[in-house]
Amino acid sequence: MGSAVSAQQRTMSLFGRNAHNSQEARARLDRKLYLARESPEPDFDLSDCCLRRLPSGIFSICKVFRKDNLYLHNNRLQSLEEGGQLSDLFLIKVLNLSCNQFFRLPNGIRYLVNLTELYLQNNFLESIPDGIKLLESLQVLDLSKNKLKHLNPGLGNLKCMRLLKISDNKHLSKLCPELCLATNLLSIELDGDNFTFPPPCIATQGTSEIMRYLCSEMSIEYIAPLPSDTSPSQLPNIYYNPFEKQLGITWEEQEAAMIEQESKIHKANQEQRGKFLSKIIQEQQDLDSEIAKVQEVREVERQKLMKTIQMEEKEIECLVKNFIQIDSLHPEAVQQQLAYEQTEHDRLLEITRQNYDNVRRVDILKAMEELIEKDSSIQMYKKYYKDDLNNIKENMLIQENEGAMKLSELLNAKDQSRTTLVQTLLEDQDIQKAIVSSLLEKVDAKSWSLNQEIALISENLARLSVIEQEKKNMHIVFNYNELLQQRIHLVELLDNLLDQRNIRRKQLINTLKEVETEGIRSKDFWLKSYQKLLDSAPKSLFSIRKLDPVFANNLLQEGVIHCLPFLVKYLFSARAASLK
Repeated sequence: MGSAVSAQQRTMSLFGRNAHNSQEARARLDRKLYLARESPEPDFDLSDCCLRRLPSGIFSICKVFRKDNLYLHNNRLQSLEEGGQLSDLFLIKVLNLSCNQFFRLPNGIRYLVNLTELYLQNNFLESIPDGIKLLESLQVLDLSKNKLKHLNPGLGNLKCMRLLKISDNKHLSKLCPELCLATNLLSIELDGDNFTFPPPCIATQGTSEIMRYLCSEMSIEYIAPLPSDTSPSQLPNIYYNPFEKQLGITWEEQEAAMIEQESKIHKANQEQRGKFLSKIIQEQQDLDSEIAKVQEVREVERQKLMKTIQMEEKEIECLVKNFIQIDSLHPEAVQQQLAYEQTEHDRLLEITRQNYDNVRRVDILKAMEELIEKDSSIQMYKKYYKDDLNNIKENMLIQENEGAMKLSELLNAKDQSRTTLVQTLLEDQDIQKAIVSSLLEKVDAKSWSLNQEIALISENLARLSVIEQEKKNMHIVFNYNELLQQRIHLVELLDNLLDQRNIRRKQLINTLKEVETEGIRSKDFWLKSYQKLLDSAPKSLFSIRKLDPVFANNLLQEGVIHCLPFLVKYLFSARAASLK
């Protein structure tokens, strides 16, 4: 009961709810599937079967039976998903999906790389998938009587296309300019009066004028397509439709022809099946005769074996009887034999035990020798290790002594170089003069104050640059001109201070020259001058690295920063007292 219900559900899903029509359609479908499997023809025709969805596996049937043409027109199909994988249709050359209910095509249509003719008229298609551009062998494309709104630019990739039908698409008013790249296009069938691109005056003049117009829009030269080897009478859907039945043949005649063809195929199958069964029966008879011969041979061998076994059993029985008779006649001889066998058994056991003891002794001695050898090798390794360790220690001591000697040599050389430098300093007046001039510039109050002011202004310029960069990052334009004026003023002050420092250096150099002319006859004049400068300069001056910015700014505003060297002693003494 359950299987009957499931079969009825499958029938309803394939054909709809009308029981009578679905049964007829089911019978028609079964007959066409049978013909597709049994007939060597390249056509797979499932048209006029009232199908709402495809039976599963028909795409694989096309692949297995090497079908070239697949006819699915005059049904109520909306999808191709149930038929299997579209990649199985790569051998199909003609596909007819006309007169169905398709709203869109799957992009998997790109797998039909050998397709030459595609019929999609009388559907509800609104667009063409991008996979159409991969059907490079396509020659005929019929999209008439649909609901297309635009054409896919990928149609320009169809270099082999000869015929394009797009008539009776009410919402289609423009051709894609890329269509001019299909250089072998011979005929475009469209409703020229409904088009805006190209305009009706062009669209109604024929295919060549349309292609010229599209080429001019794409700025390429129009080249007329080469004449096809196929005569006009052979172009599909122009003068001859291969999917329409001839008008002179009625349905009854077609049905009778199909039944006759089915009977011929059935008869041929029965004949082939009869030949096959007769061949199998003959082979079975031959095999049975061979098996009978083998069984006869085996039966003869079995009889011979049984006779041999019976004869040996009789011989054994006679021997046993003879032994029993001998034992009963000579009991003493039997006892002697048993005693001899026991003695021999004891002797063999003793020999075996002695051999075992000898083997164990040999194993123990061998194990002891191995232990002694391992012990001696360990002692030898220890001796080698101690010798290597002593050698390493000696080498390290030698290297340490060599390092100490080299260090002492370096220290001696350094002392000698220091002594030489001091001697050179004592003898060379120019070096003494340069040292005195450097110290004089250090202890000079004005030079020192100028250096501090230059450092302070440079620091303020750096801070100003940081502020400007932060405002730029935060996109703040306010107060930009004032910051620019401050920067200009600080740069002018910095240039003025640098000029003053250069002037002060020149004055100090002139002073040194005057002093040199006055004290040229005195001995060690420059060394004494250097000592006097050291004694007279504030000691805390040499320890100052950088002033407090707030304190230096206050001094700068009061104009007394040049007096800072004389205040250093009191400032640092006060700070030390506060720390205590």
